[in-house]
Amino acid sequence: MPRRFLPPLGAALLAVFTVGAFYFSPNKPLSRPAPVAIATNTATSTVAASTTPEAPITAPAQVIDTSELASVGAAATTTTPVVPTPNLTAVGGTLLKSTVNILCLAKRSSGFQSISGSGVVIDPRGLILTAAHIGQYFLLADAEPGNISCTIRTGGPATTAYKAEPVYVSPTWIADNAKNISEVAPKGTGENDFAVLAITESATKAALPSSFTYVPLSSNTPTTGEKLAISGYAAQYLAGSEIENDLYPTIVFDAITNRYTFNTSTIDVISVSGTAAAQEGSSGGGMADSSGGLVGIITTSSVKGDISEHIVNAITPLHIRTSFAIDGEANFDSYFAGASLPTLISNFKGEEQKLEKTLLDAN
Repeated sequence: MPRRFLPPLGAALLAVFTVGAFYFSPNKPLSRPAPVAIATNTATSTVAASTTPEAPITAPAQVIDTSELASVGAAATTTTPVVPTPNLTAVGGTLLKSTVNILCLAKRSSGFQSISGSGVVIDPRGLILTAAHIGQYFLLADAEPGNISCTIRTGGPATTAYKAEPVYVSPTWIADNAKNISEVAPKGTGENDFAVLAITESATKAALPSSFTYVPLSSNTPTTGEKLAISGYAAQYLAGSEIENDLYPTIVFDAITNRYTFNTSTIDVISVSGTAAAQEGSSGGGMADSSGGLVGIITTSSVKGDISEHIVNAITPLHIRTSFAIDGEANFDSYFAGASLPTLISNFKGEEQKLEKTLLDAN
């Protein structure tokens, strides 16, 4: 059962947002003009497009109805461009290196869509935090290995780098949203929308690194007006073939404009307005503060209208830890730090099979 929302503490934002993965068709171009984004690499090497008849690729960016969310504190009103401090710039560099592209290709016959989303490495061993509406595709890939395949891509343009297995996908989120997986622009609030993947092997001839660049989950409370580094593989304005062959990560610096709660006063969602990161495909991307910690995982955004009007929303570590404690009956940090990746994968298998059944039965 979803938790009931209590009366707002402040003015609720009346807007509808989409889930941030990009669902796309490899060969079907989009008609919208491309926005200005910050490319981090001008390399021209490409990845050969798949010859398998895949379903259209989209970038999930779950739509969030924040009219159901209570605002915590006053919204920031400044429109002054954010100039990052040297320290935040350095944090942005680390966040960028820790951000991955998650590409899941589905055969047309599977009945599912192909998607492109983002994730952030939060542990040097290769644990990736992403959105549940992206992580659910790894469940489907395990349930239907001949129909769906997922890979972890890095760099710019994004190229295939690793294979991964799910070690946690929020069961509450799956229970509440399983029937929405076939929707092109699914809607939601972002509540419980998180998953953890473990990098298991190299998808190329290169060996796995001994340690991955990562951004740890923060224990700080984000504040309105606080400047953040925001990174993701935004893909809203790209055709499917461009997503496969010419997708670059985006890094921007912007300030928190609002905060929301799922309960009474806890900071569960942070929101940033007018940023190029507010695009489909950014779901699973990260927001980091000047201390170098991850203070948000992007789950939803508004994706209509001019880019200057877009809003991107991220769930906070507090919400992730609280949700995990309720569903997993364990401490998030201790659980993932206290076991090897093979053990985490093994421990999740029983739950994984239940979640796979829920997804397949609903579709």
